[in-house]
Amino acid sequence: MSDDTRTVLLPGTLCDAALWSGVSLPSGAEVLNTVGGTSLAQAAASALHLAPGPVHLVGFSLGALIAFEVLRLAPERVARLTLIAANPHAPTRKQLDAWAEQERAVLAGEFGKLVSTLVPAEPQGVLEMALRVGPETFLEQLHLLRSRPDSRSALTGYTGPLTVLVGENDTTTPPSLAVELRALAPQARLRQVPGAGHYLPLDAPQCISDALREPAYA
Repeated sequence: MSDDTRTVLLPGTLCDAALWSGVSLPSGAEVLNTVGGTSLAQAAASALHLAPGPVHLVGFSLGALIAFEVLRLAPERVARLTLIAANPHAPTRKQLDAWAEQERAVLAGEFGKLVSTLVPAEPQGVLEMALRVGPETFLEQLHLLRSRPDSRSALTGYTGPLTVLVGENDTTTPPSLAVELRALAPQARLRQVPGAGHYLPLDAPQCISDALREPAYA
């Protein structure tokens, strides 16, 4: 990885830049405040616009889906990749139905009530992030989630440094998905963090800090 590589951090659904508040970021790192847009391609372009040249993409959950889109559209820009709580699969029917119901609730003016049921009380700050993201951006995020393709082939074609991180107790993107990602990319380093859940940057910020500062490898 060259010296001019910039770290770009991409948060997840109903998350903003506060997701990384406890993480010690590399010098010059750029943080996308929220993921949004009318398409995955537009969201990927917004991520790449944060930094010129080669990037170290760090994607959490929905942010990881945007990182997959960057791999499809501009793989030459990705010098290094860190995937946190990532799911490379296309949506299931169960997920599509759930997101449709969530969209109906938001359009009915029930965003606040909905997020109180969607996000956990712990770790602290998750509900506050969700309320700051707001209903309009959340509707965009639902569209991005519904439109995501299967990303396994994009990852298979990536040969650069790759770190895969997941919480031991993550029920949203369980460790089995991280194991699958590791199988798709033999060069990947996989870390399963004991005691941590889905919101790994909040549950275990030191683990994220350490991973971001590890020397790149090929």
